[in-house]
Amino acid sequence: MRIATLLLLVLLAACNRAPPPAATPAVAVEPAPPPGDPVEGLRVATRVGCNGCHGAEGAGEVFMENPELGRLVAPNLTQRRTLYDDVALAALLREGRTHDGHVPWGMPIKMFQHLSDREVRDITAWLRGLPAVDNPALPAGKWSDELVKTTNDGTHPWLPDMMPDSGNEPPTVPPTQALALGRHLAFTSCSECHGWDLNGWEGDPAPSLIVAKAYTPAQFQRLMRTGEIAAGGKSKTGLMSGVAAYRYPVMTDEEITALKTFLDAR
Repeated sequence: MRIATLLLLVLLAACNRAPPPAATPAVAVEPAPPPGDPVEGLRVATRVGCNGCHGAEGAGEVFMENPELGRLVAPNLTQRRTLYDDVALAALLREGRTHDGHVPWGMPIKMFQHLSDREVRDITAWLRGLPAVDNPALPAGKWSDELVKTTNDGTHPWLPDMMPDSGNEPPTVPPTQALALGRHLAFTSCSECHGWDLNGWEGDPAPSLIVAKAYTPAQFQRLMRTGEIAAGGKSKTGLMSGVAAYRYPVMTDEEITALKTFLDAR
């Protein structure tokens, strides 16, 4: 009897034992993106014009000064970078979102919005690595009364240049296939001057990039390396010749060939 009672108690204890806790499902952790490459960042910053406006050392320069606009100044990057963490820098480049909400006049956000995640990280690494430079001779910007008014009321015709397209989704890395790479390079290098659709601006001397079809591959390489147009000499206004000679020698032969392939296919 005692043995039967003991067995019954053992069985009841086994039945009442709490089930083992369910295993907690593992939470997938997204790997952190690789750090940016400052050397590649310098190359990208040169191609897209960052150090063309802000100066080779990032110390800032007067971007434009005339009665219509006033004085637009590309600020000292080695000072302004302290106002932005890396996420904020990406938002500045891609969305024109400044630290205090001012319109980033002169920054071609409509072009920069197409930069890949990797290119943004590389530019950020280059910017973070610039030695601090003091530039006391750099004057403060001073917008004209008309520019202040038309900026505040949203009527200035250039305002869309400093805004991204709704729903824009930049790539993670630059494409590698020739046609896609050429398109990426065109929209991140050429659209600032030749129009957001690459068809030029009405009343502006920068032509539609259909003109690229008139260049042989060798002539196009020469244009992008030296600024010399197909007929020889400088471009009509000299602007493309100066921009090409400064910005585009950093492009690889593969990139220039891909750009030509895309422009010829349009």
